[in-house]
Amino acid sequence: MNLNFKNFYFRWTKNLFILFFISALFMTLARVGFTIVFGDHQSLLMNIKSVREAFLLGFRYDLMPLAYINLLPFLLLNLTYLIPKAGYQFLRKFIIFFLTVFYFALAWLYVCDYGFYSYFQDHLNILFFGLFEDDTVAVIISIWKNYNVVLWAILLVLVHYFSYRIIKFMFSPYDFDLKVKRFDWKMPVFFLSGLVFIAFAGRGNFTRLPLSIEDAHISNVDFINKISINGPISLNRAMKIRKTFGKGDYDYLKNFGFKNWEEAFHASFNHKSNGTILNSLTATTPKNERAREIKPHVVLLVMESFGSYWNDRNSEDFNLLGDLKEHFDDDILFKNFLPAENGTIGSIVSVTTSQIIRPGARFLSESEFMKTYLKSSGHVPYKEQGYETHFVYGGKLGWRDLGKFLTAQKYDHLWGADEIKEAIPELNNLLGENLGNEWGIFDEYLYTFLEEKLKTADQPQLFVVLTTSNHPPFEVPKTYKALPLKMNEEMENRMTVSSELAFLRFRGLQYSNHKAGEFLTRIKKSALGGRTVVSITGDHSYWVAKGVGSDEEFKRYAVPFYIYAPEALKPKSFDKNNFGSHEDIFPSLYHLTLSEQKYVKLGENLFAEEGFAMNSSGIVANKKGAFHHGKFWKWKSRKKQILEESAEEIPGIVPHRQGLISITDLYLKSEKNGKPLDEVADRQE
Repeated sequence: MNLNFKNFYFRWTKNLFILFFISALFMTLARVGFTIVFGDHQSLLMNIKSVREAFLLGFRYDLMPLAYINLLPFLLLNLTYLIPKAGYQFLRKFIIFFLTVFYFALAWLYVCDYGFYSYFQDHLNILFFGLFEDDTVAVIISIWKNYNVVLWAILLVLVHYFSYRIIKFMFSPYDFDLKVKRFDWKMPVFFLSGLVFIAFAGRGNFTRLPLSIEDAHISNVDFINKISINGPISLNRAMKIRKTFGKGDYDYLKNFGFKNWEEAFHASFNHKSNGTILNSLTATTPKNERAREIKPHVVLLVMESFGSYWNDRNSEDFNLLGDLKEHFDDDILFKNFLPAENGTIGSIVSVTTSQIIRPGARFLSESEFMKTYLKSSGHVPYKEQGYETHFVYGGKLGWRDLGKFLTAQKYDHLWGADEIKEAIPELNNLLGENLGNEWGIFDEYLYTFLEEKLKTADQPQLFVVLTTSNHPPFEVPKTYKALPLKMNEEMENRMTVSSELAFLRFRGLQYSNHKAGEFLTRIKKSALGGRTVVSITGDHSYWVAKGVGSDEEFKRYAVPFYIYAPEALKPKSFDKNNFGSHEDIFPSLYHLTLSEQKYVKLGENLFAEEGFAMNSSGIVANKKGAFHHGKFWKWKSRKKQILEESAEEIPGIVPHRQGLISITDLYLKSEKNGKPLDEVADRQE
């Protein structure tokens, strides 16, 4: 076809598609960089065919946002073709502005996805919204401290400037032929060809269903499946999940396929219901004379990024655990344990309310349940037995509306950074700004506060504590002397960050572990040791390793659940290899520390019942195996937490999770509406 490229329509349309493919090329180069930085090179070379497939699929994914960006300019170009003298000058300015803005946004979306992956080892998901719902200023300060923001900003500004100049040049207003024949047959052909291409690019194919993020699962190597996914695709999925589940009227019972609440209850708890939902969910701890006599203080530490993945690497040269190691060796430790969520707010809400996370739903502290008093809250049975109840947070209680939510739960005391500083003015006056950073108080000073409160208490105490130290920017007090943290070559090759930043991150983890260990040592050696139970878990895993495959999916997310109990309160026997999650913490502590106490049971007592480990990512596991990424897995090595794909279904694990989510949803709606659980269930069935 002999096209007149001096005509503004043909010239600009040609340049529009040239820019389209240049952008796709740069997106492919970004994917190459992503693969080199985050991928395990040996694993990739062993699966090179799948890697090529991932890159081809990724190219198709990249065309999708580009199609949406270019559709409007393309349609306007064809409309203006009919009125060239009146419209082309305005069109030129609009196209330059439109493309500059949206290519700018697209570039930043890739940058955000890259940064998000470097921390969470996952593409943008619903946790991304936390940047705007979290302490945004603190997030920005942490980024500033951990990354060379100035260099990256200069680089990105230059990239954007040159992009703008290229776009402006490609849509220059010079040397045009505005004489257009009314029925030029070449224009409709050009229009239809371009429209068909954009339609194909926007859908990803011409089959019945458009290309979706689910199509990215092409390999058993988890990272290869992530190569093809880009920021726009993953963010779009997160927004759909948020929209679908965030309305508050989503019917989990129906959508999981349960006919009624009794069926869901049986699937989750593996026994028949007891007349009504409320009766079925009400449990009572057995008679425990020693617990009644001692009335032990109970301290539950939820530690920031206290993941299990690196614990097995602990050694004299790479000392991550510090003083915590001897306590791990001596006391109760459940290793087969998963956090409810992969972000702090979801996990702390799950821990405090003893509830599983409902997939996609807004976290309770930011939802319609923000001011709903929940009798499943972990402190309630203690309060009923005369305990003074505290929630302690090293940061500010206004974070993610946590303070408002916990106020509705009727703790006796809520302590945030400001309240703690007022309570220990001598430390504040002595240390000044060195007491903490923008995220909160350093852990060791938090423990000073706890010890003082325990020593001076005249009634049994419950403390639920959320620490902040092991959090970006991974700062520690100037007085802290790091223990050895020598990484070998294999470990350095697995880092998703630079060696310098990796050291800061491991030092932050070491500091938190070591100070928790010192706190435990002091408690055990003092008069408190015989009448205090201390338990520790993590809010989520510690994201820093690349090359973690589907066979290590459980290990990747795992956090420890540790308990120190005086000899008089220790269970006579239990299975340390039992599986569990955050909703199981308080039911287990009740059976250690409370006698004949009723509670709302939405989790398991890990000392006597078979547990299930569940995470919001969709993974669920027990002794028999696991389910994640739509497949069943059996244990290749339970000790090393290594899975292998199973052709056979693992009975019970998926229905257990779905049943518990459904029952939890019914319970929440009952508490909020002030109506009997069965009435709420009847309306949903």
